[in-house]
Amino acid sequence: MSSTIVHEKYEWSNIWWDCADDAALDRVLLIGDSISVGYTDPVIAHLKDTAHVDRLANSRGITDPALIKEITYVLGEFRYKAIHFNNGLHGFHISDELYGSQLAHLVHVLARYGQGAKIVWASSTPVTVPGEPSKLDPEKNAIVLRRNEVASAVMQDSKISIDDLYSVVVGRPELSLGDGYHYTPEGYAVLGNEVFEALARML
Repeated sequence: MSSTIVHEKYEWSNIWWDCADDAALDRVLLIGDSISVGYTDPVIAHLKDTAHVDRLANSRGITDPALIKEITYVLGEFRYKAIHFNNGLHGFHISDELYGSQLAHLVHVLARYGQGAKIVWASSTPVTVPGEPSKLDPEKNAIVLRRNEVASAVMQDSKISIDDLYSVVVGRPELSLGDGYHYTPEGYAVLGNEVFEALARML
Protein backbone atom coordinates (compact mmCIF):
# COMPACT_ATOMS: atom_id res chain seq x y z
CA MET A 1 0.00 0.00 0.00
CA SER A 2 2.87 2.39 0.70
CA SER A 3 3.66 2.59 -3.04
CA THR A 4 0.27 4.25 -3.58
CA ILE A 5 1.06 7.12 -1.20
CA VAL A 6 2.18 10.28 -2.96
CA HIS A 7 2.67 13.05 -0.44
CA GLU A 8 1.78 16.62 -1.29
CA LYS A 9 4.25 19.41 -0.61
CA TYR A 10 2.38 20.25 2.57
CA GLU A 11 0.49 17.59 4.48
CA TRP A 12 -1.75 18.72 7.30
CA SER A 13 -4.30 17.56 9.83
CA ASN A 14 -6.81 19.58 11.82
CA ILE A 15 -8.75 18.07 14.73
CA TRP A 16 -11.38 20.21 16.43
CA TRP A 17 -13.38 19.21 19.48
CA ASP A 18 -16.16 21.70 20.15
CA CYS A 19 -17.14 22.32 23.78
CA ALA A 20 -15.05 19.35 24.87
CA ASP A 21 -15.88 20.04 28.51
CA ASP A 22 -19.65 19.75 28.02
CA ALA A 23 -21.39 16.37 28.06
CA ALA A 24 -24.92 17.78 28.07
CA LEU A 25 -25.46 17.49 24.30
CA ASP A 26 -24.94 14.73 21.75
CA ARG A 27 -21.92 14.94 19.45
CA VAL A 28 -21.57 14.69 15.69
CA LEU A 29 -18.32 14.31 13.76
CA LEU A 30 -17.37 15.83 10.43
CA ILE A 31 -14.60 14.03 8.52
CA GLY A 32 -13.20 15.63 5.40
CA ASP A 33 -10.63 18.02 3.99
CA SER A 34 -10.35 21.82 3.75
CA ILE A 35 -13.90 22.03 2.40
CA SER A 36 -15.16 20.61 5.69
CA VAL A 37 -13.15 23.24 7.56
CA GLY A 38 -15.09 25.89 5.66
CA TYR A 39 -18.55 24.57 6.49
CA THR A 40 -17.86 23.61 10.12
CA ASP A 41 -18.83 26.96 11.64
CA PRO A 42 -22.18 27.15 9.83
CA VAL A 43 -22.98 23.61 10.98
CA ILE A 44 -22.04 24.52 14.56
CA ALA A 45 -24.35 27.51 14.37
CA HIS A 46 -27.25 25.41 13.09
CA LEU A 47 -26.79 22.71 15.75
CA LYS A 48 -25.83 24.92 18.70
CA ASP A 49 -28.82 23.80 20.79
CA THR A 50 -28.88 20.19 19.55
CA ALA A 51 -25.35 18.77 19.31
CA HIS A 52 -21.68 19.64 19.57
CA VAL A 53 -19.87 19.47 16.23
CA ASP A 54 -16.37 17.96 16.15
CA ARG A 55 -14.16 17.77 13.07
CA LEU A 56 -11.27 15.78 11.62
CA ALA A 57 -10.00 17.46 8.46
CA ASN A 58 -6.78 16.53 6.68
CA SER A 59 -4.94 16.21 3.39
CA ARG A 60 -4.65 12.42 3.52
CA GLY A 61 -5.38 10.45 0.39
CA ILE A 62 -7.57 7.45 1.03
CA THR A 63 -4.68 4.98 0.74
CA ASP A 64 -2.60 6.72 3.42
CA PRO A 65 -2.59 4.59 6.62
CA ALA A 66 -2.36 7.81 8.64
CA LEU A 67 -5.96 8.55 7.67
CA ILE A 68 -7.23 5.43 9.44
CA LYS A 69 -4.97 6.08 12.43
CA GLU A 70 -6.34 9.58 12.86
CA ILE A 71 -9.95 8.46 12.44
CA THR A 72 -9.68 5.68 15.00
CA TYR A 73 -7.99 8.08 17.41
CA VAL A 74 -10.77 10.65 17.12
CA LEU A 75 -13.48 8.02 17.41
CA GLY A 76 -11.90 6.82 20.64
CA GLU A 77 -12.17 10.21 22.32
CA PHE A 78 -15.96 10.68 22.25
CA ARG A 79 -19.08 8.77 21.35
CA TYR A 80 -20.90 10.21 18.34
CA LYS A 81 -24.55 10.26 17.44
CA ALA A 82 -23.73 10.78 13.75
CA ILE A 83 -20.70 10.88 11.45
CA HIS A 84 -20.68 12.90 8.21
CA PHE A 85 -17.64 11.91 6.14
CA ASN A 86 -15.87 12.48 2.85
CA ASN A 87 -12.55 11.74 1.18
CA GLY A 88 -11.98 12.42 -2.51
CA LEU A 89 -10.20 15.67 -3.34
CA HIS A 90 -6.71 14.39 -2.51
CA GLY A 91 -4.66 11.56 -4.01
CA PHE A 92 -5.81 12.06 -7.60
CA HIS A 93 -3.20 9.53 -8.75
CA ILE A 94 -5.17 6.67 -7.15
CA SER A 95 -7.13 4.46 -9.55
CA ASP A 96 -10.91 4.27 -9.35
CA GLU A 97 -10.69 0.62 -8.35
CA LEU A 98 -8.30 1.27 -5.49
CA TYR A 99 -10.31 4.28 -4.40
CA GLY A 100 -13.40 2.10 -4.18
CA SER A 101 -11.76 -0.70 -2.22
CA GLN A 102 -10.19 1.72 0.25
CA LEU A 103 -13.44 3.61 0.67
CA ALA A 104 -15.17 0.33 1.50
CA HIS A 105 -12.44 -0.30 4.08
CA LEU A 106 -13.00 3.16 5.55
CA VAL A 107 -16.71 2.43 5.89
CA HIS A 108 -15.80 -0.76 7.77
CA VAL A 109 -13.55 1.23 10.12
CA LEU A 110 -16.31 3.74 10.85
CA ALA A 111 -18.79 0.96 11.54
CA ARG A 112 -16.34 -0.88 13.78
CA TYR A 113 -15.11 2.05 15.85
CA GLY A 114 -18.06 4.40 15.56
CA GLN A 115 -19.86 2.92 18.60
CA GLY A 116 -23.21 2.81 16.86
CA ALA A 117 -23.06 6.25 15.24
CA LYS A 118 -25.29 6.82 12.24
CA ILE A 119 -23.18 7.44 9.14
CA VAL A 120 -23.72 9.61 6.07
CA TRP A 121 -21.37 10.02 3.11
CA ALA A 122 -20.76 13.44 1.53
CA SER A 123 -20.00 13.49 -2.17
CA SER A 124 -16.88 15.41 -3.20
CA THR A 125 -17.39 18.95 -4.44
CA PRO A 126 -16.55 20.17 -7.98
CA VAL A 127 -13.13 21.28 -9.16
CA THR A 128 -13.13 24.30 -11.44
CA VAL A 129 -10.46 26.00 -13.51
CA PRO A 130 -8.50 28.46 -11.31
CA GLY A 131 -9.63 31.98 -12.09
CA GLU A 132 -12.58 30.70 -14.13
CA PRO A 133 -15.12 29.38 -11.62
CA SER A 134 -17.78 28.88 -14.28
CA LYS A 135 -15.62 26.21 -15.99
CA LEU A 136 -15.15 22.72 -14.58
CA ASP A 137 -11.57 21.43 -14.67
CA PRO A 138 -11.72 18.81 -17.45
CA GLU A 139 -9.19 16.46 -15.85
CA LYS A 140 -9.64 16.82 -12.11
CA ASN A 141 -13.40 17.20 -12.10
CA ALA A 142 -13.69 14.10 -14.25
CA ILE A 143 -11.91 12.23 -11.45
CA VAL A 144 -14.30 13.73 -8.90
CA LEU A 145 -17.30 12.59 -10.93
CA ARG A 146 -15.95 9.05 -11.23
CA ARG A 147 -15.15 8.93 -7.52
CA ASN A 148 -18.62 10.14 -6.62
CA GLU A 149 -20.04 7.37 -8.80
CA VAL A 150 -17.79 4.76 -7.18
CA ALA A 151 -18.69 6.08 -3.73
CA SER A 152 -22.39 5.89 -4.54
CA ALA A 153 -22.04 2.18 -5.28
CA VAL A 154 -20.04 1.58 -2.07
CA MET A 155 -22.63 3.41 0.03
CA GLN A 156 -25.49 1.56 -1.62
CA ASP A 157 -23.82 -1.75 -0.76
CA SER A 158 -23.29 -0.55 2.81
CA LYS A 159 -26.79 0.96 3.13
CA ILE A 160 -25.34 4.39 3.93
CA SER A 161 -27.17 7.54 2.87
CA ILE A 162 -25.50 10.15 0.66
CA ASP A 163 -25.36 13.90 1.14
CA ASP A 164 -24.86 15.20 -2.41
CA LEU A 165 -22.68 18.26 -1.83
CA TYR A 166 -21.56 18.21 -5.47
CA SER A 167 -25.02 19.06 -6.76
CA VAL A 168 -25.47 21.82 -4.18
CA VAL A 169 -22.64 23.98 -5.55
CA VAL A 170 -21.97 22.84 -9.14
CA GLY A 171 -22.86 25.50 -11.67
CA ARG A 172 -22.88 28.27 -9.06
CA PRO A 173 -19.68 30.25 -9.78
CA GLU A 174 -20.83 33.09 -7.51
CA LEU A 175 -20.12 30.77 -4.54
CA SER A 176 -16.57 29.96 -5.64
CA LEU A 177 -13.45 31.54 -4.18
CA GLY A 178 -11.87 31.24 -7.62
CA ASP A 179 -8.96 28.94 -6.77
CA GLY A 180 -10.60 25.84 -8.21
CA TYR A 181 -11.57 24.18 -4.94
CA HIS A 182 -12.74 26.50 -2.19
CA TYR A 183 -15.74 28.71 -1.50
CA THR A 184 -16.70 32.15 -0.30
CA PRO A 185 -18.36 32.57 3.12
CA GLU A 186 -21.69 32.50 1.26
CA GLY A 187 -20.68 29.25 -0.42
CA TYR A 188 -19.73 27.63 2.86
CA ALA A 189 -23.02 28.81 4.34
CA VAL A 190 -24.85 26.97 1.55
CA LEU A 191 -22.78 23.84 2.12
CA GLY A 192 -23.16 24.12 5.90
CA ASN A 193 -26.92 24.30 5.60
CA GLU A 194 -26.93 21.16 3.45
CA VAL A 195 -24.70 19.30 5.91
CA PHE A 196 -26.89 20.45 8.80
CA GLU A 197 -30.01 19.12 7.09
CA ALA A 198 -28.34 15.75 6.47
CA LEU A 199 -27.30 15.52 10.12
CA ALA A 200 -30.65 16.74 11.44
CA ARG A 201 -32.35 13.81 9.73
CA MET A 202 -30.18 11.46 11.80
CA LEU A 203 -30.57 13.30 15.10
